[in-house]
Amino acid sequence: MSSLIVIKRLLPGLALVAALTAAAYLLSTLPGLRVLGALGLALLLGLAVRGLVRLPASVQPGAGYAARTLLRLGVVLLGVRLNFVLFAQAGPQVLLLDLAVIGTGLLSMTWLARRWGLPRGLGLAVAVGSSICGASAIAAAAPIIRADEDEVSVSVAVCSLLGTVGVVGYSLLALPLGLDAQRYGLMTGSSLHEIAQVLAAGAAQGGHALDFAMLTKLTRVALLAPVLLLLGAVLRRRDAGVPSKQTAQAARPPLLPAFLVGFLLVGVVSSAGLLPSTLTNGMQTVSLLLTAASMAGIGLGVNFAVLRRLGGPALLVGGLGFTLLLAVSFVGTFGG
Repeated sequence: MSSLIVIKRLLPGLALVAALTAAAYLLSTLPGLRVLGALGLALLLGLAVRGLVRLPASVQPGAGYAARTLLRLGVVLLGVRLNFVLFAQAGPQVLLLDLAVIGTGLLSMTWLARRWGLPRGLGLAVAVGSSICGASAIAAAAPIIRADEDEVSVSVAVCSLLGTVGVVGYSLLALPLGLDAQRYGLMTGSSLHEIAQVLAAGAAQGGHALDFAMLTKLTRVALLAPVLLLLGAVLRRRDAGVPSKQTAQAARPPLLPAFLVGFLLVGVVSSAGLLPSTLTNGMQTVSLLLTAASMAGIGLGVNFAVLRRLGGPALLVGGLGFTLLLAVSFVGTFGG
């Protein structure tokens, strides 16, 4: 009986989240909107409904469930996209380039965020999303860095906007900068935020460029796992060493959260080739839908006062950091 009461309580919000997720998924198949991806579109649709419609209170429990519980389930299945075999196949140039970009992005953007007084969760979310794989990385990192729903929504919006600008910029500047197909592919794969953005930008310069772009990007995606482990360890140690009201009131997180363990296990099994391709494809689709649903739920619960207050500074941090990543990528591809 109690489970029926819980389902009834969650149903209105989950029904709205499901409708927004389906709309985002369909819109993401359109040529002009594909570059934003289903996650970015789901967040935007959630924000639009939140801003334009007076939502009944009955929607919030289901939206909150999507933003938290469905997010973690989606992250576990996201592990199927990890391919640790790529470390051996990518070669030293690709791996070193990706490591340089990720290290530069994490350090520079968290430093910039502190200088401008952004909350730690927001600064880390922008840094992780910009340095690795956009909204998917933000979704995976959010529980570890303790980014709240407003911070996740701002960081996803920043990465979606900057990545879209990057796709257009790369396509226009490839010829003036004299980038050959290999160097162009390495640069797009190592610096653009989302896989959809890398696909769009890489394909603009032909199949050879696209191959290098996707190899470089997927190696960055595989690096998400060690980055999350490192971030979790660093933050746990820092919070333990510097007590504060926030850390004193919150329970200390486990060294390895259950969803991260699941994420890594799925990645190891997938990398070992133990999953049939049909199951792998299905898990990727379910992961996409669950994380998109979580973005819709986050959008439905966003506080617009926070969005207005933090959106500008977060975009500035993300923009400056993205510029620095482009410079590292440009220098790192000499001789490629």
